[in-house]
Amino acid sequence: MSETSERGLFQSNLIRLVLVLLIVGVVLVVVGVVGYMQYRSSRDKPLKVDTYPGAQLVGNEVLYDGYDHQQYVSSDPIDTIEQFYAKQDMDCEPQYATIVERPGEEPVREGYLYTRCLRDRSSLGMTQYTTVVLQPEQDEAGNATGQVVIDVRRYWGN
Repeated sequence: MSETSERGLFQSNLIRLVLVLLIVGVVLVVVGVVGYMQYRSSRDKPLKVDTYPGAQLVGNEVLYDGYDHQQYVSSDPIDTIEQFYAKQDMDCEPQYATIVERPGEEPVREGYLYTRCLRDRSSLGMTQYTTVVLQPEQDEAGNATGQVVIDVRRYWGN
């Protein structure tokens, strides 16, 4: 083979390689854009969290696009309700009036107030999370009524 034909064959192979790489690059960009749009679409609706079984709806409002609020009441023990929400991939954290730290020992927690559960799928500038606050209901004298208020707030969108 002559040097000219070898050079032509090399250039032809180089052009094919560049075209293949260009096509692969375009395909990767298209796949990336489609994936991002699907990801964005999945975050543009409320995060689904199951309602506690047997809880009675006492309030439901949509304050604006991307935020709604439901309130339920249940007579089940707060620990049972908390376990239900914890099983839905929610991080539940009891809140207390005072926490006294003791070096080398567990802190002393007094005056249980409520439990706050959170499930957050926000990322890449997109919001999608749900908070559930479980609070024992009290009468005017501060005595427990045996009811638990389940306050659900959902946020989503850009």
